[in-house]
Amino acid sequence: MKKKFLTLCAIVSISAMSIACGDTATEGETAVAELSGVETDIDFDDEADAAEAEVSEEADDAASTDGSGEEGKYSVFTDASDAEVEAYAQKVVDAVLAKDWDSVGDMISYPIGSKEDNNLCNNKEEFVEYAKNTGFDDSYFKSLSAWKVSDLWGNWQGGCIDDGNIWFSGVNDEGFKILTLFDLRMGDATITD
Repeated sequence: MKKKFLTLCAIVSISAMSIACGDTATEGETAVAELSGVETDIDFDDEADAAEAEVSEEADDAASTDGSGEEGKYSVFTDASDAEVEAYAQKVVDAVLAKDWDSVGDMISYPIGSKEDNNLCNNKEEFVEYAKNTGFDDSYFKSLSAWKVSDLWGNWQGGCIDDGNIWFSGVNDEGFKILTLFDLRMGDATITD
């Protein structure tokens, strides 16, 4: 099967080069291709049409998943659909820009922050108090307000909003959770006093 596929790829390439170079072969003419010592008589037009149809069908399948043709672009960190990932990212951005700290607090994976930076939040209540009293630099909000969901990208660490100012990922069975929010980075795993 692999040899047939490679042979087909070579033939499609040769056919394309022939067309580009002005080969005047007529429809129905055949050529002999040698690939890995195997000779195969192939009708270029029929094989090229079949390969073209297969590529077109695969592109149609990909495009039909969410209309963008890019389904699975976040698959490096989640099994969720692109639409679900982007909807969550927009929900985070909307809540942060509205300074709805109760809602944002429900979206965070705790602990967040660090003792060293004096911003460790072990739970939602501590986060809401920090956000309301200490707050975040206005530059974060200005940058985030210019961000568009089309700028969302991800890697093995999760989804990245606003060039890394906010990171989120799937946390166990809890769904998506914020891992980093502005100057609050992933927190200490063990908290001792």
